[in-house]
Amino acid sequence: MVLHDKIIRLDYNPATDILETSMPDVTHFMLSEVKMCLDVIVTNIRNYDIKKLLLDASNSVIEMDEDDEAYKAVAMKFGMDLLGTRLKKIARVESADARREAKSEEARQQANLPMEFRNFSSRDEAMSWLLEMRVA
Repeated sequence: MVLHDKIIRLDYNPATDILETSMPDVTHFMLSEVKMCLDVIVTNIRNYDIKKLLLDASNSVIEMDEDDEAYKAVAMKFGMDLLGTRLKKIARVESADARREAKSEEARQQANLPMEFRNFSSRDEAMSWLLEMRVA
C-alpha cells in the first residue's frame, strides 16, 4: 500500500509490517525538502505503528559537504524522531560510496538508536533480515 508518493515513495505492507522507502537524492532537493521527506517517514511510522523499516540508500546521491553542520543536524533529528516511535528494526541498503558509508556509520553510532540496525549490500538481503522470525 502506497502511503506517500511525492518526493519520496513510501510503500507499506501491513502483512509484514515493513515500510520501504528510498532515501531522497539530495542533489535535486534542498536540505529543507530532505528534512520534510524524513519527517514524512517518521510521521507514517508513528501513524501506522510500523515496526520495521527498509531504507534504500543505494541510488541516492549526496553532493554536499558531508561535514556540513546543517546536514548532520537533519540526520540527528531523524534519529531522535525515530526514538519516539515503536520501530524495532531498520535495514539500510548501502551506497557504493565508501566515504559516505563511513560518515553514515559515524552518525548512526552517535545517535545510539535502541532498535536493531543493519546495513546490507542488496535490497533482497535487507528484506530477508526484516522478515526473519525470532524464536524466543
